[in-house]
Amino acid sequence: MTENSEQDDKTQSHIILSKGMMVSHYRMVEKIGAGGMGEVYLVEDTKLNRKVALKFLPSHLSQNEDAKARFTREAQAAAKLKHPNIVTIYEVSEYKGRPFFAMEHIEGDSLRDLIKDQKLGFDDIIKLSLQICEGLQEAHGADIVHRDIKPSNIILDKNGRPKLADFGLVAIAGGEQLTQTGSTLGTIGYMSPEQIQVDKVDQRSDLFSFGVILYEMIAGRLPFKGDTEAATMNAVLNDTPEPLSRFKSGVSGELQRIVSKLLDKDIETRYQTAAGVISDLKQILKETDPNQISKPAISATKRYNKFLIPVLIVIIAVAILIFKPWKFEISPRQEAIAQENRLAIMYFDNLADPEDSLKLGEITANLLITDLSESEYVQVVSSQRLYDILKQLGHEGEKNISRNIATQVAKKANAKSMLLGSILNMEPEIILTAQIIDVESGDAIASQRIEGQPGDRIFPLVDKLTVEIKNDLSLPAQALSEEDPEISELTTSSVEAYRYLLEGMEYQQKLYSDDAEECYRKALTYDSTFAMAYLALLIHTEGDERDTILYKMNLYSGKASSLEKLYIKAFDAYYREDYPDYENYIKYLTEIIEKYPEEKIAKSILGDYYNENKRDTEKAKSHYWEVIQLDPLFGPVYNRLAYIYNSQYKYDSAIWAINKYIEVADPDEANPYDTRADLYAYNGKLEQAIESYEKALEIKPDFYASRLKLGYLYLFNKEYDKAEIFYRQLCSDSNAFRRSLGRMLLSYIPIYQGKFTEALKLLDDAMAADRIEQGDYAGADLRFIKANIYEARKEWKMALKEAERAIKDYSDAHPDDWIYFRHEYILPLSWDKDFAKAQKEAEIFKKDIEKNDSSTIWAYWYAVGHIEFAKGNYEQSVVCYEKAAKDVTHFQVHYMLGRAYLMSGRLGESVTQLEKTINRFDVGRVGVITMAVKIYYYLGLAYEESGWDARAIEQYETFLDIWKNADPGIEEVEDARARLARLKGGS
Repeated sequence: MTENSEQDDKTQSHIILSKGMMVSHYRMVEKIGAGGMGEVYLVEDTKLNRKVALKFLPSHLSQNEDAKARFTREAQAAAKLKHPNIVTIYEVSEYKGRPFFAMEHIEGDSLRDLIKDQKLGFDDIIKLSLQICEGLQEAHGADIVHRDIKPSNIILDKNGRPKLADFGLVAIAGGEQLTQTGSTLGTIGYMSPEQIQVDKVDQRSDLFSFGVILYEMIAGRLPFKGDTEAATMNAVLNDTPEPLSRFKSGVSGELQRIVSKLLDKDIETRYQTAAGVISDLKQILKETDPNQISKPAISATKRYNKFLIPVLIVIIAVAILIFKPWKFEISPRQEAIAQENRLAIMYFDNLADPEDSLKLGEITANLLITDLSESEYVQVVSSQRLYDILKQLGHEGEKNISRNIATQVAKKANAKSMLLGSILNMEPEIILTAQIIDVESGDAIASQRIEGQPGDRIFPLVDKLTVEIKNDLSLPAQALSEEDPEISELTTSSVEAYRYLLEGMEYQQKLYSDDAEECYRKALTYDSTFAMAYLALLIHTEGDERDTILYKMNLYSGKASSLEKLYIKAFDAYYREDYPDYENYIKYLTEIIEKYPEEKIAKSILGDYYNENKRDTEKAKSHYWEVIQLDPLFGPVYNRLAYIYNSQYKYDSAIWAINKYIEVADPDEANPYDTRADLYAYNGKLEQAIESYEKALEIKPDFYASRLKLGYLYLFNKEYDKAEIFYRQLCSDSNAFRRSLGRMLLSYIPIYQGKFTEALKLLDDAMAADRIEQGDYAGADLRFIKANIYEARKEWKMALKEAERAIKDYSDAHPDDWIYFRHEYILPLSWDKDFAKAQKEAEIFKKDIEKNDSSTIWAYWYAVGHIEFAKGNYEQSVVCYEKAAKDVTHFQVHYMLGRAYLMSGRLGESVTQLEKTINRFDVGRVGVITMAVKIYYYLGLAYEESGWDARAIEQYETFLDIWKNADPGIEEVEDARARLARLKGGS
């Protein structure tokens, strides 16, 4: 190379960028900005016919390798982020030695301009702050720290939405340090103390900088400012900002607290995450105007078979036992009398056992509530309502409640009087004492003492105490002559059965299903006529046993309270032998809600119905928020909201909800962490999901759901040895179904690696083991998996054969609901080009769905989409797949929609669809495991067709790495290798 040619090479990056010049497929329009780390140009994307912005590294830095590395890192980090409050990066490339990236062009002003105009009211400030924090939360969730949060780096689009821009000083947590000794990154005045001191920074540094912005939006000035840079740095390190109220009237104490916590110089006592700031800001907005907050701002749910009842429904048995507000068939005059005699019954102190280890005090209070609730003249506050209030007051789980606390509880429950009691169990005698107290004055109205005879149990004593209380409440004469059934006629007559039911429901609320089922079955050994124990056991049974349980629940329903009988009718409709009678199910639930205003469980169940069965998430959310109004500390509802928000792609709201669940849950609950892991998995945060599942198992090592899903994620993370350990543990489980499941899951490991021959042998071994154990626990599933393998190998006849046998196996084992898997038969028919038969099966499928359960109509559209795709009618297949994808998040539906877009030439939509789907690591991805790998190949195709070669190379390499040891002859593998070689400059 000559001296001149070397000089020419060095000056390539100094080329002048002028209007009309083409840079790749971008036509230059004008320069719109410049800064220390970049020059920004408005350009026209000629491929996609849109305006975008190109950011170039300044010419004088293009020969500086450190600067180029830092600039590239900015682009790579920002390109990972896809959020409405972050400027989107489309492409990273280079032009004649000058690195650049293409990004979303925002037509709007910066937050700096808005602050200068001083037109921000408190609502505007809070709403802007919420969105800025939501953008930060997204970045921090990807382990990206901005390092230069300031008003000029926040752009407002035409709708006023703030977007974080210029990750020019970004550092990736755990990666190579970008600073040099003695240097700082950031903007003086917005920098955190640790930035000034050149300490290691993390997401909390961004939160400090955001606190400076929030202070400035309110006060119109910076909290830390000096005449020189050194003076400003000293103020950041040492000064306390003046109170906001000195600069703006109306600043609440809570808002001042939030700002002060953001600006805490101690990083350990500052806000630790953006989620905490979001939660507190939303509370301010809600208190200012509850309608402003979008409560806040799944489908993913824990439901593993067609008839597995939603999680909140299974809490109902205990709720029925203790949610007894009042008898509802009363006249207006009786209702007025009942309201006047509203009574709050506290837990009875167990004098011989202060910890109430056998729940005798709790049971006594519950039985008394049940007995008095049958009166038309007394309104009894439910035990659950009192428990909720105790929890809100910070006294959750306390058995011995002081008189002062009891009074606070009763007042919040709007009770006129309260009953404090104690039980002394001195075998063979039991003594009950109680005192009725006027809540307002604190005066004692009456006292009762009931002594049992030797050998008496608690039930007759409760009956006697009920009569004494009614006499002492100054009720009208007719109240004393009303029918008063004995408590043993309204529930079980066994204290042991009652206790096991309560313990079972405590386990069930935590989703500890095995422990709960054991308790329910123990309850029935003590009382085989206990209707509510049968109801609680329904979820744990299936087939003939469930029919028996349902029959006995109805048979013994006479021994139940008025409220319990309504619930039994509702669940009888839901679990009817053929198909659910949703009309009556909803009828009885609605009747309960109308007559029992404090019945939060019925509202929760109704929310589940609209969420699970009607796919009406907005109506579901309205019911869940009604529950929260009754009990803001009811964790399971936040759990359901988290899944709904996630299904609506509102990730920040989903994380808010699950963090709220963790906040209000018991420390020994594993399920909140399991759900949070689900959310991480659904949003492509694989490592965080694994960590959260491991946290759930740390709390409860045998938590089945987390064990199962953690095994899946180890598989996706290519930690095959760890996945195998989990699956082999299942193979040796004491439960026959789980042993069968473990054997099936072992085949997933070679399937994921493209080792189909090995997987088929494992599946045959699993079938043989099932036969030896005289069970066919997973027979149909095993054959569906084999059909999936044959489809991947394009052996359509074999795939069809296995699908036919799977359908037969399933219909034999589950004659009532096998139709829901008919689409698994239609798919191989389509690939085998038997379109006439496939279409006929699809029409039968549609009629069955419309007749029995319209919520599964997605499966019909998915099947018809396959028929059209196999015919080559790609535009029509898009229409069908879009209808299927509208209401479900199932991996295979969205995967096929992305492929259909690709085959239709709709590249932008294909890329978006496949990108969104590829980052979803949910349980459904496991069920279609060959698709879970092939998606990398098809995304590579979409990128390549779009001209994004670097991204295409990345996807092909990922695909080929997973299937590096795959069976020979797989068409996609051979094509990916050829394309990769061509893109990298091979032949």
